Amino acid sequence: MVRPRRLLKSCRAFAIPVTYLTLFVSLLVIVSVTYSYAVVKINGRSAQVKASVAKQNMQILDDTIHSVAWSFGASEVVRMDDCDGTFQTVTTDIRLLLNFTDESSFGDVLFNSLVGQASYQLQSGLSDIGTYIRGDERAVINTTAFTVTQLYVASGEDSAQIMLNYRPVATVTTAGQDDGKPVNRIRINILSLNASESLWLKEKFSLKITSLDVTGYTRSYLFNTSISSLALKAQLDGTETSVWLPIESNSQGTSIIVDILICTIRIEKLEA
Repeated sequence: MVRPRRLLKSCRAFAIPVTYLTLFVSLLVIVSVTYSYAVVKINGRSAQVKASVAKQNMQILDDTIHSVAWSFGASEVVRMDDCDGTFQTVTTDIRLLLNFTDESSFGDVLFNSLVGQASYQLQSGLSDIGTYIRGDERAVINTTAFTVTQLYVASGEDSAQIMLNYRPVATVTTAGQDDGKPVNRIRINILSLNASESLWLKEKFSLKITSLDVTGYTRSYLFNTSISSLALKAQLDGTETSVWLPIESNSQGTSIIVDILICTIRIEKLEA
């Protein structure tokens, strides 16, 4: 028969390893939870870094396009860093429609053609859906104080996307008189990516950006009554915007000349 004192010592001896075991298990739980939390944080931070790289890639691409635009034959190379996303160009879906109208009795389609678009698709890291990195939602602008670039974050079917396309800009100047009527000259500049290759690229790659040509045509209009403004309505990638252009006229009416200039940009993969 075990004496009480010996029993107490046995219980104490047994309690020591149990305590250490409990502490060891608790420590393992804490380490496991801390590790899991750290992994989640690191993955989240990694996704944000990759999204930041994708945004930077697209801004560099935009800068390069502006650098060569309107200069016949000019070209530059841009290198895109790996951001764990997919770069894509689309030439068959993005259409620009321009209608010149007084919103009542007069209207004429000035432009109706595909203009192309570039995008980066990422599975994670882009949480600012609807945010414009450059430009805004308007499909046409009537002042050079704003950029023609539309660089923004949009939601896709199974991913977020950084979209890049270009909207037209219209400016108005007066140019004397024609048969007693003031002459208004409207210039509309359009950047088109529609001559680009159909690309689907990942990891690191280089792109060659070329200004292929600048083409244009002119439309002329005579009004025999006084008007103060006309609207230029644009539809681009599902967005419709109207800007009212100031028109100088007198009691005899006005003469309007519209110059539409299109700069065609080609984006292609530069082979190593």
